[in-house]
Amino acid sequence: MRLFIAIDLPDTVQQQISQLYCNFHGVKWAPPERLHITLAFLGSIKKKWLPALNQQLENISFEPFTLHCDRFGSFRSGDIWLGINPEEPVVLLHQKILSALHDIDMGFEGRPFKPHITLAYTHKSDEHLVLNLLESRRVFDTLSFTVDHYNLISSWSRPTGSLHRIEAIYSAQTQ
Repeated sequence: MRLFIAIDLPDTVQQQISQLYCNFHGVKWAPPERLHITLAFLGSIKKKWLPALNQQLENISFEPFTLHCDRFGSFRSGDIWLGINPEEPVVLLHQKILSALHDIDMGFEGRPFKPHITLAYTHKSDEHLVLNLLESRRVFDTLSFTVDHYNLISSWSRPTGSLHRIEAIYSAQTQ
């Protein structure tokens, strides 16, 4: 099973973001219901690992925190993202998750963590046009929401796009 750990966005934030979307040749917008902040991508995991993984993730404690989405940017691929600020609380949660994965020998080696929400997939040559379009359609200075849980999510690729299912929810708990 293909898994990742993520913070899902509240419905109200999903809807505000989707108001930015429009028809633009060559741009594939992320469906609002699949918008999230990836904390760790695990890839294919055997089901036998799930109990140990679940136990480790249940033991992570964190206080609820508020995040603000405040800027647009893009990756080298041309994919467009919405940036997160402040990054510190979500970076600390990410580090706790990596430590928990390491403790059960599910070491995670990946790119440096930069919290973001992927909005659109496009060609590199179109990225500046899409960024300008998003800025012109922006109806907010920042979008804010409180994070009081994160999810273990399974994903399946389909011709029409990935399907996601929440496998477990881990709520904030004080230390």
